[in-house]
Amino acid sequence: MSLFQFFLIIFIFNSFSHFILLFFSVNKKSPKLFIRFFFLPILFSVWLALALQQINEVAYLSNRQILGNLLLTAWILKSFYLNQALKLGLLSNFLNKFKNVVINKEFKSIILMIFYVSLLQIVCFSSVVSLNFLSGPSSFDWVDYISLIICIFGMFDYLKSNSQSESEESYPIKGLSELAMHPQYFGNLKFFFGLFLLSTGATGGVWSLIGPLTIVFLMHRVVIPENTRRALNREAIHNQ
Repeated sequence: MSLFQFFLIIFIFNSFSHFILLFFSVNKKSPKLFIRFFFLPILFSVWLALALQQINEVAYLSNRQILGNLLLTAWILKSFYLNQALKLGLLSNFLNKFKNVVINKEFKSIILMIFYVSLLQIVCFSSVVSLNFLSGPSSFDWVDYISLIICIFGMFDYLKSNSQSESEESYPIKGLSELAMHPQYFGNLKFFFGLFLLSTGATGGVWSLIGPLTIVFLMHRVVIPENTRRALNREAIHNQ
């Protein structure tokens, strides 16, 4: 199996999973359903990637890729109940546009939007996807242990911030320089950087740097501006 075939299968499966999730969300008239389980398709996709690797004997099963899959699984299961600001900021405009194309029965636009969000998701999680193709040596080295520590600290920072009384949308974020002041955003960034470091142990895994870079770009251009707008609107309503 070539790398192109591998990614094509993952992309088609991920797109189909998003289609099913959106279908149920539209049928139930509940965008919250799509928002809550937005990361579920990539969870299924990375475990499918591992299965494809083993079925086609692309590489040996490594401890590194199992660790990467388990870390991502924990993060996604957590996202069903947390990460609300991240998902709202990322998906608000998408869901508004999707609602319009569904109402207007623009089937071509529906398919293209599903392909777009699926491709974007695969790119953002490319570190774990790459781990499941050519996962590298089975044994851990010092970089793997550092990656694990960074992922755990990123997850811990996020969970700790959610246990505090302050809401994750309680004050606006105006730029990347303020990310470190917001542990829920910065905790997620640390987690994904840890996953990238883990993927560098895979054969040719450095290319997956595109994943964390895309996440930083989305944080800066989509998530932070949208959540800042929402926070300012709430403040304006509260002051009326």
